[in-house]
Amino acid sequence: MIRQNLTRLIWVWLLILSSVFPAAVAAQGLPGSKPPIKIEVQTHPAEISPGQQVWVAVNLTIDPGWHIYGNPKGPGPGLPTILEVTSLPDSVRADLPRFLPAEKLVEQGFEPDEWVWAYKGRTTIYLPLSTTGELSPGLFPVRLHFRTLICREGLCLPYQTDLVTTLSVVSVTKTETRIPPAVLKDINRTHAAETEATAQTAPVALAPLESAKERPPVALKEIPQLQPRPVHRGLEVGSLVKATLFALLAGLILNFTPCVLPVVSLKILGFIQQAQGSRRRVALMGLSFSAGIFAVFLVLAALASFAGYGWGDLFQKQSFLLVMIALVFSLSLCLFGVFQLPIPHFATSEAGISLQRQGYWESFYKGTLATFLATPCSGPLLGGAMAWTLRQSPLQIFAVFACLGLGMASPYVVMSLFPATLRWLPRPGAWLIHFERLMGFALLASVVYLLTILSETMRVWVILFCLFLALGLYVWGQMTSLTDSTRRRVVVRFVALIIMVAGGWLSLALLPSVAGLAEGVPGLSSEWQPYTDMKLLAAAEENRWVVIDFTADWCPNCILVEKAVLEDRKVVKAFREHDALLLKADLTRENPPAKRLLKKMGSRSIPFLALFPPGQQFWQPFFLRDLYQVEDVLQVFSKVAGRSNSVQRPD
Repeated sequence: MIRQNLTRLIWVWLLILSSVFPAAVAAQGLPGSKPPIKIEVQTHPAEISPGQQVWVAVNLTIDPGWHIYGNPKGPGPGLPTILEVTSLPDSVRADLPRFLPAEKLVEQGFEPDEWVWAYKGRTTIYLPLSTTGELSPGLFPVRLHFRTLICREGLCLPYQTDLVTTLSVVSVTKTETRIPPAVLKDINRTHAAETEATAQTAPVALAPLESAKERPPVALKEIPQLQPRPVHRGLEVGSLVKATLFALLAGLILNFTPCVLPVVSLKILGFIQQAQGSRRRVALMGLSFSAGIFAVFLVLAALASFAGYGWGDLFQKQSFLLVMIALVFSLSLCLFGVFQLPIPHFATSEAGISLQRQGYWESFYKGTLATFLATPCSGPLLGGAMAWTLRQSPLQIFAVFACLGLGMASPYVVMSLFPATLRWLPRPGAWLIHFERLMGFALLASVVYLLTILSETMRVWVILFCLFLALGLYVWGQMTSLTDSTRRRVVVRFVALIIMVAGGWLSLALLPSVAGLAEGVPGLSSEWQPYTDMKLLAAAEENRWVVIDFTADWCPNCILVEKAVLEDRKVVKAFREHDALLLKADLTRENPPAKRLLKKMGSRSIPFLALFPPGQQFWQPFFLRDLYQVEDVLQVFSKVAGRSNSVQRPD
């Protein structure tokens, strides 16, 4: 029996690996495979004189049935197309690449408010280059890096390649060539890229910190490329080795976060209940729980690699929140004895495994639930690891996410493979019933927390849905038993399903009006304003401190640092003394401007605090990630003030 169940678990793992890893391999491109896109690079005009502007045209031809995303991409999932400058000759400067208008595309599986900008067939990306009169005649290479996501009927393949073109500079005595009218017409229809601005010249050394009031930054129309400076450099990640080590430790720490602790406690309860039984069964139970953890991290890695999801982004989806609330609420009712978790028929055996509440599939389910509940939490070390990882290739993303899963699952793997470690657990007894009920209340507290993430107009309707869900599960679990006839069991459980489905339609679709479900902007204090690019640019022009708090209602650590740090009396006093503009970049819902700035800062996870000092160093902001402290924020102000005083002190 144990061997049969172990075989079934192995088959589940093989199915998961076979569905995820081939996509990662395909993303890297197999030897000899032909990508469904062709690229040709031209310069207009073909020859220029020193001081003349030139346009680099990257012509893209996409195979029929395929498409790539625009820049901006739109609110739907996917990755924007990026053109980066990697090498330019001296005396040549690149501005932002410019994209032609894309078509609006709604793909299968999108939410009602989701869509993307996409290109099909042919399109061109134009890169404007400006030269100075000091440029000597000759041939100069311009090197570019192109990245995109090529998609077709639900299949998306990351594609990237290096491009090179030659800039031909002739003597000023020659007549300047002109740009073809058709190209000029195209250029007039373009717009600047809005994601990952890549206009670059030769590497620029950071200037020393000068007086904060010495000279204000130049007024800009677009946020330039930033040069962020971490306050804690040791927590930043720059290699795969460090990312994997941080991921292992961060995964282990996730077990102790408030999001995960109730479900993890249930697993420990399972170990206690099984400790006196078969060691093999205990091992399989723990490995089933670990398999659920690892499977979810593989799914998260696939979403990050091929759909552009960051850590915790799933909680921006209202549909995902509803599913999580329903699952956690149902598990709490299971612990109160309202019903027993159903186990698939093919996972049962003659010995009646389907009747055991701590069966293998139930352990697998709890492992997946614990991992999904962990995604809004960002413990120590996780922010730095995610900031580096989510900018890498799919194989590296999968490697780091696998280490996260291994770290989170490690305690249960150890207890499964080494049963001697279970000796420290208390012996089972009547207290287990009370512990199980207490964990049920803990899960209800998790439901309350998840409800706070929803918009206020939805909460009452979701609570009503939970009432119908509880009634349906009560009918399912209490109004029939195995002693009843098959016909009665089928009829009763069909009625239970009708109650849950009809209740969901009534509470989530019929009763609330469309206007009632419109998402509102969360309430903000008078000192914190919603972030916009224009406010940041205006503050730069006004030579003013700017503090940007990247936060979300679904992030408990964000709420913690806001209450413990940003609302601290000393920090508030520092904000007011320096006349800081306080901006809140709320990522509770999809927020493209805030997300773009977070990526410019080199991060993809929250909590994250950016501090822009006034003066020449404005576009070299300091940042703090994860669980920072009051002293960390004050240190930034004192550091800039100290440098300012040293510059202004007379000889």
